[in-house]
Amino acid sequence: MSSQRLARITGAFYALNIVIGIVGLTWQRQGHPWGDAMIVAGAAEYVIVVLLLGKLLEPASRAFSWTVAAIGVAASAVSAGVPLHLFTPPFNIIAVFGPYCIALGLLIARSGMMPRIIGYLLVAGGVSWLSFALPDLSHRIAPWNTVVGGVPELLLTLWLLAFGVGEPRRD
Repeated sequence: MSSQRLARITGAFYALNIVIGIVGLTWQRQGHPWGDAMIVAGAAEYVIVVLLLGKLLEPASRAFSWTVAAIGVAASAVSAGVPLHLFTPPFNIIAVFGPYCIALGLLIARSGMMPRIIGYLLVAGGVSWLSFALPDLSHRIAPWNTVVGGVPELLLTLWLLAFGVGEPRRD
């Protein structure tokens, strides 16, 4: 499969994940009986996104790409534990995606396969997701922490769908 086709498939799965996440969070807040199930489905579907990104960015750095993917899979597994009532963290679980977004952003910025600004924005988004580990802070800076976290992921999704990827930078 060509890298362009893989990029577009990855973008489509990422877009689907955004929709699943919005629906799941909306249903959860409304007390809909399927809200938790939708959140778990979103976490499972995000594993697909993470693995596709791992494969897509492998030409830039195989070891780094799959390390980033492992972090993303772990974050997805942890995030699924909350709606499954396996544990109750003292913070918003979105914080577990901070390290993943930071690492993904660094990989993208370093790879040259997409504009560096997308990578740097993902790093900022990851730091923003980490703010959710401190409930008092996250409430004080809301909704900006969600905007700073979500917009880079949306931009990455749109870039993958519209432009795909280029050849990795050879340093």
